[in-house]
Amino acid sequence: MNGYKKYLFTYQYDGASWGFEILAKSPEDAKARVAKLMFATYDGEVMAKLPAKLGPLWRLVIFARNFIKALLPA
Repeated sequence: MNGYKKYLFTYQYDGASWGFEILAKSPEDAKARVAKLMFATYDGEVMAKLPAKLGPLWRLVIFARNFIKALLPA
C-alpha cells in the first residue's frame, strides 16, 4: 500500500510478551488505529490466505464456498 509503513506494537498477556504490526501512514495514525481495536468484531479463524494477484478469482472461490455452506444443513 503506497504511503503506508509497518508500525510495531507490543503487549503483555498470560505472562508472555506479544507483538503485532499495523499498517499506517504515521505513528499517530498507527496509534489511532490501535485505539479502534477495542471496537473490532470477531470474524472467524483464518483458514487460508490467497495472494491478491488472484484478483476476482478469490472472490469467486469465497462466493462458491459460502453458497455451498448455505445449502448444507447446519
